[in-house]
Amino acid sequence: MVAMVIGLLGIIVMMQMFSVFEGQKRTTGGGDDAISSGAVSLYGAQRNIQQSGWGISSVEVIGCTVTGLVVGAAPIPLIPVTINSPLITGQDANTDTLLIVSGNGNGSVEGDTIASVPAANAYDVGRLTGFSAGPPPDRVVAVPQTRPAPCNLALTTVTGVVFPNVLVSAGFAGIVPGDKLFNLGTAPTVRAYAVRNQNLTVCDYTTSDCGLAANNGDTTVWVPVANNVVSLRAQYGRDNTDMAAAMDGVVDVWDQTRPVPAFPAGSNTANACALIRASAVRIVLVARSSQPEKTADWPALTAHVTPAAPLWAGSAAAAISLPDPDPTWPTGLDFRYKVFQTVVPLRNVHIPPVSKVGPPC
Repeated sequence: MVAMVIGLLGIIVMMQMFSVFEGQKRTTGGGDDAISSGAVSLYGAQRNIQQSGWGISSVEVIGCTVTGLVVGAAPIPLIPVTINSPLITGQDANTDTLLIVSGNGNGSVEGDTIASVPAANAYDVGRLTGFSAGPPPDRVVAVPQTRPAPCNLALTTVTGVVFPNVLVSAGFAGIVPGDKLFNLGTAPTVRAYAVRNQNLTVCDYTTSDCGLAANNGDTTVWVPVANNVVSLRAQYGRDNTDMAAAMDGVVDVWDQTRPVPAFPAGSNTANACALIRASAVRIVLVARSSQPEKTADWPALTAHVTPAAPLWAGSAAAAISLPDPDPTWPTGLDFRYKVFQTVVPLRNVHIPPVSKVGPPC
């Protein structure tokens, strides 16, 4: 009898120890999952933002819309990073989206000046080292010296390079000597990031129609990057809100106000300057553990493991919201969270020379 009592006591102690160990293991494992998800997600988004704007940041072309670039034929604004673009729908409530655009051309990022137009589909640019007929061919767009109103452009492909001319598949109407030919490269990128069903997803506009509502739930179109990422918030870092003040390369305000005008409609270079003033993006990703934690006062369900939504540098204007899987338990506060935030300079956006655009840049 004594031996049986001792044995039962030992079993009880071991079961309690096993329960505590399993709880700690679950907590540690869930935290590790959150760290991995957040780190992978942040790295991918940050890398894409750093590369944004290549070849489309000159005052002549930035902010213009271009057709022929993405699947679905939707006109896409040539803006390095757009927060909460109206083209993206279906994201989780209280989360932001990112639309990231970049070229990959080998030519001048300031465009090549057209010396003459010898034929409807030929442009004399004087130098040909930055253009290629492929395969795959470079994709180019011609832009007038004075920005059209509205600034709507069309993309075409290079069919041949015969010194000193670049031949294209379809000529651009109204192009005259002094205008510019911009090379977006063989594979310009247009990527969208959004949190869907508490997963960070990415969509490539050049291979799929990301703006089609029917594709919002398609995981082959909106490809999951990392699971259990519950929030993405972002802000522009803008240089001076006063357009009359000269740019100094220093961020003066962080907010989600899309640079005005978001889609330049006039020929005034101030339109382009408003976009160039957004020289950085601040983002935060919030990842949560895969398993919920019991409340400390179980089963009262009031003492949550996370007492309140986490904060980040931009919480005053773009607060983090935690989704509730269940109205009673588990709620959003019954998980552990990791917050990953960073500031990404838009290194391909630069202050243009005053002699080129004049005030207010």
